[in-house]
Amino acid sequence: MFSGQTLSLVTQELQQQADLASLAKQVESAKSKAQVLYEEVLNVIKRTQDATIQSVSIDVTPIPKDSCQLKLYNTLKGHQNKVAKICWNYDSSKILSASQDGYMILWDAITGYKKQAIQLDNPYVLTCSMSSNEKLVAGAGLDNICTIYKIKPDTSNVPVVTSSSINNKYNIQMHGNFYQSIQSTFKGHSAYISECEFIGNNSIVTSSGDMTCMLWDITKGCKSRDFIDHIGDVLTMTIFPQNILNNNLFISGSSDGYAKVWDLRSPTPTQNFQPSSIDVTSLKVFPDGNAFVLGTDDGLIRLFDLRSDCQLGQYNLNQELRNNQNIINTSHKVLQSPKDYRNCGYQKQPLSSTTEKSFDKVSLNSMISNFENQGVFSLDFGKSGRFLYSCYSEFGCVVWDTLKNEIIGSIGSDHSDKINKVAVSPDGIGLATGSWDSTIKVWSV
Repeated sequence: MFSGQTLSLVTQELQQQADLASLAKQVESAKSKAQVLYEEVLNVIKRTQDATIQSVSIDVTPIPKDSCQLKLYNTLKGHQNKVAKICWNYDSSKILSASQDGYMILWDAITGYKKQAIQLDNPYVLTCSMSSNEKLVAGAGLDNICTIYKIKPDTSNVPVVTSSSINNKYNIQMHGNFYQSIQSTFKGHSAYISECEFIGNNSIVTSSGDMTCMLWDITKGCKSRDFIDHIGDVLTMTIFPQNILNNNLFISGSSDGYAKVWDLRSPTPTQNFQPSSIDVTSLKVFPDGNAFVLGTDDGLIRLFDLRSDCQLGQYNLNQELRNNQNIINTSHKVLQSPKDYRNCGYQKQPLSSTTEKSFDKVSLNSMISNFENQGVFSLDFGKSGRFLYSCYSEFGCVVWDTLKNEIIGSIGSDHSDKINKVAVSPDGIGLATGSWDSTIKVWSV
């Protein structure tokens, strides 16, 4: 016979099991309803998306293949480790770079001289940015801190030899000197900072592996607000072009597969895009501010229109290679690093006619399967938006015709290692590529 206490315990346990079973049924029912609603949303989007950018531009004259032949203008040497980020100033005369050697360098894009070199407190830098008035620069990375530095006015024209504090194998001279004047140090993220961008001259927004973005007031030296909606690391971020929508918008991309458009005046994202469940690794806004592209870790690039709230185009490197055998037959011009040549079965050396014939015999499927990771490292548009420059982890920098969804060229064959950054100058005349070979190359459009 059960005692009263034992019976009460058994009854409570049975009731808990019944409650759990009821809760599980409710969860399953909610999932089913959510799936139905999700499919209805997809159907509405499909009805709205009645055309692609390729279909509406079918009558536009295509750009000939291999017509995008940029001329190497200058090679910027001075960093001693991988170049993590490059960005141009407003008038396209200077380039700011950050490297994992623990320095940010401000270059004269025309002469190639170093204007200033800023020693960072943390060598594991991932990103940098420059204010539009060129008085401040920012650096951030694996220490979870975003540091704002003042830029010393450029008044010196006396070249000085680079300090011995850097293992300077190039023995490059520089205009100016080493300088460090910290304006603000922003601490608040609980994980690495993947990107930072100035919004105006008095604010900066950061994205982080802690799944958030933060807006910081440089004048007050404190955080203004958080942007919380992602459920994965925020891997990339981009702001809208200057003078577009009063500098109030930016886009974040995350490992949760979402790209979210944020308005500084709104507590929640104004738009959400989920092209897939793959990590969003790079973003860039179209020059007119009405669209943007995102690159994912599977090597796909997608173009989204903000007004119609849907996808307009997709740029698939693998598909383009399959559709155009000629690109493969000339791909020794595209492949960049020694690793890429080893993957194809050849050493990196000048191609003789015999070697070129042998290279042509490499099967297309074999070449594609040799890419360890076809993820997109970096994206940027030409000034008109017709050219889309994309850096792939195992395929160098490729030039797409945005309208025709075709590869029309490649850039950066002079680099000796992976090209991980590409940036077009605001005036559209120059283009810079950053590489793991520690150099930056400036190309003339």
